[in-house]
Order: sequence, then structure tokens, then C-alpha cells
Amino acid sequence: MEVSLKITDIGSNGDGIARLENGEVVFVPFAATGDIVMGAVAKDHDGINRAKITSILLKSPDRATPPCRHFGICGGCALQQLNETAYRGFKESHVVAALNRAGVALPEKMDTIYIPDHTRRRANFAARVTKGKAVIGFHERRSSNIRDVPDCLLLHPSLRDMMERVKPFLPRLIEEGAKLDLLIQQVDGKFEIGLTGKLGKAGQSSYELHETIGELVQSLDLARLSLREKDFGAYETLLEASPFIKRFGVIAINIAPGGFLQPSEEGEQALVKLVTDEIGDETRVADLFCGNGTFTGSILEGREILAADYASDAIASLKASGVNAVLRNLFKEPMTASELAGMEAVILDPPRAGAQAQVNQLAQGNVSKIVYVSCNPATFAKDAAVLIEAGYEFTKLTLVDQFIWSAHTELVGVFRKV
Repeated sequence: MEVSLKITDIGSNGDGIARLENGEVVFVPFAATGDIVMGAVAKDHDGINRAKITSILLKSPDRATPPCRHFGICGGCALQQLNETAYRGFKESHVVAALNRAGVALPEKMDTIYIPDHTRRRANFAARVTKGKAVIGFHERRSSNIRDVPDCLLLHPSLRDMMERVKPFLPRLIEEGAKLDLLIQQVDGKFEIGLTGKLGKAGQSSYELHETIGELVQSLDLARLSLREKDFGAYETLLEASPFIKRFGVIAINIAPGGFLQPSEEGEQALVKLVTDEIGDETRVADLFCGNGTFTGSILEGREILAADYASDAIASLKASGVNAVLRNLFKEPMTASELAGMEAVILDPPRAGAQAQVNQLAQGNVSKIVYVSCNPATFAKDAAVLIEAGYEFTKLTLVDQFIWSAHTELVGVFRKV
């Protein structure tokens, strides 16, 4: 059905919020608060009302012309319809709302850092081969269709160039109509590509396939090409021409195939500065969910560091660099309060799920300072509430917007034992 909708707010996923006459909530993508639109409303497979804007009856003053020609079709961005003031306001209010829901008061000091566009050094793309040609891009919103984005505004120019250069090889690697996912990431001018899916064509010999793989790596000057059969599986190296080295402060890490990096160099530098400034002169520090050592390497010199994570490749690389690194699933086996008793500060940088088990242990201890890096305001807020209840003061919060034009926000929060 097509109805008139007044947008009263922007939800946590970036969609506009409106209500039908019967009071039911409708989510409206690409809307701005204050818009009045005509929308075609239908329930999705979860029974949630969603509307596609068919016309705008009254434009909100928050609305702007999206800078990217793919916006509204490509599913990569959600908020380009907002002007700069409204966009930044959404990012900040989204975080404040998450804190409020958890009963956490905003600290007196709150800063924001906005990372510019054209800075993404890593991205996951979808690809398919149709009529002998490859399309590489992002899925359209709520669709399996793939949108080619040759001039995407998120990507660093070198990443965008690599996306185009790999296209001619795909018809030689996969069947007509087949799909493949590609992780492309760049470090200091070197690239790796991680493929997810099945390689090979009917009638193609193993020799022909490996010859194409070798030509791809050589022609594109890749450090490494890797493959996994499905999402969340481990990548296996198909061909490595050179180590994929990333420096973090005083250490150099050979990043494992598909290993995690911050989306942009600019975002990484902002986070590292925030964390190192807050660690200050503390000499005994635990870096929990340390990953490849983004923060460990930056604070290692002159300090006693304990690094822990469940990524075995990352821990092995850190050990090889002389770091006191422990392989540990901190979700199931967190560092206990007694194990952390000698530490002056703790860095937390968990995945989106948060660090509930680890925070519960910290709440039982007396570490004087906790610096918490989060990519999920909701789980950050829940963990913050536990720390505050345990006697920590929430002294500072910084928003780092490196997920540009999305509903996601990175946070760095500082907690001090009272």
C-alpha cells in the first residue's frame, strides 16, 4: 500500500521512522527527520513494516543531495541524504541514546573525530560473471543483486583501481553466472586479495587454473592471494609473492590471510593516538582483544605488556616480534581479576559483541585505568554500566567516525577507578 508518512526520527540502523494510522512503526530508508513522503509499505520476512519512498511531498531542512550517484541503489551507504550538520548530529545522538538505554550518563568530556572519504584501505566486495564479463561491487540494499561501483566515494583510489584491475581475471576463474566474494586490502602500497567461494570452470585443468592464479598475482603485483570456501572460514594461501607486512609502532607483523585491519590508515592513527595518550606513563598494561597488535606495538617500548586474543595467527606473529602474547578466548576464558592484579591499565578492543565476560572480571579487580575501544555503542554502553557499578568513573568519550555514511560509529571510552 502507498501512504503518506511523516519521518519523526532516524533509527539506529539509519532508516527513517514513521507511523501508520494504526500506530505501527514503519522504517523508511534514505529519509531525513522532518520529511513528509509517499511510501510504498510492505512487511518484510520478519513482519517488519518497511517503506520505499515513491515521492517526497515536503523536504526536511536536514536533507542534502547525496554526493554519490550510486546512493539509494548500492547498499554500502545509508546516510548520504543528510546534510553535514544532521549527519553528525545523528552519529552523536545514536551514541547518547545507547548510553541512555543502559542508564549510563554521558561524561563531561566528549569529543568527535570525523575521518574523510576516499580513505577505505580494505573492503569486502561481491562479484559475479555474466556474459563473459565480471561485475564487482556491493550488494544492492536487501538484495542479492550486485551493484558495480567504479567511482565509490568510500574507497581509497588505489583500492578502487585494484577492484577494476582484477575484473578481467574473474571470467577465467569462475563459471558463467557464478558469484564470488573478494576481500581487497592494502598496506603501505602492497595488496592482498582473499576470495570466498569456489574456483574453477568446467573442462578447466588444474594446471590452467593455477596458471591463471599465477598470472593474476604477478600482473596485479599482489603480495598474496588466498581462498576460503565459505564466510567465517579460514583463508588458505593460494600464492604468496611476498610477506604482507604492517608496522604497528615498534613491531612489524606479517598479517595473516584476511587478517583484520582498521578500515582506514587515518582511522587507525586516530585510535592509536587516543589510546596512547590515555595510557600515558603507565608501564604495566594489558592489551585484551589485541588482534594484530595495533595498540600493543604503539605502546610497547619501555613498558611491560601482556597481549591476549583468540586469533592464533596474530598471537604467533606477536610472539615472533618478542611480545608477551597469550592465545586465549576472552569470551569463554577472560583474564581474571587476579591475573590482572599487577596491571596499571587495560586496553579493551573487542568485536561488536562486546566484552561482557572480561568486563565482569575487571569489575572485580582494581586496575586503575581502562581504555575501551568499541565499534558497537550498544554493547559498549552495557559494559560501561557494569564498570560504573563497580566503582569506575566514566571520564571521557571520543567518537571516531571511520564508518563513513553508515549507521556505525567507533568509540573510545576512558574509565578510572575512583
